[in-house]
Amino acid sequence: MLHSERRQHRRYLVEGKAVLKTSRGQVATELVDLGMGGVLLLAPSDSVTVGEPIDVRLAIAGYPDEIEVKARVARVDTHAIGITFVDPPVEIDKAVLWLEAGFLSALF
Repeated sequence: MLHSERRQHRRYLVEGKAVLKTSRGQVATELVDLGMGGVLLLAPSDSVTVGEPIDVRLAIAGYPDEIEVKARVARVDTHAIGITFVDPPVEIDKAVLWLEAGFLSALF
């Protein structure tokens, strides 16, 4: 059976923290993976709802800058939240290029 990947962008496993700013307050989370289109976070499923617009502040371990981005909750599982970026800023591009460079340097 063929499996179709719905993601349009490559994802990179990352360590770090994120803070979600929702209409109900702030939620501290852990990063799992990051790509140009979004991020997967470890967080309680009851902290957000699917479709909810949120502001996200990302702090990737080893990366020099924090990134703030507008997003929307794409999916919620028991302990994970999938976030889709809304008009990702250029800082997301830079962070993904930094992650890719680290990945490629580990190959050689």
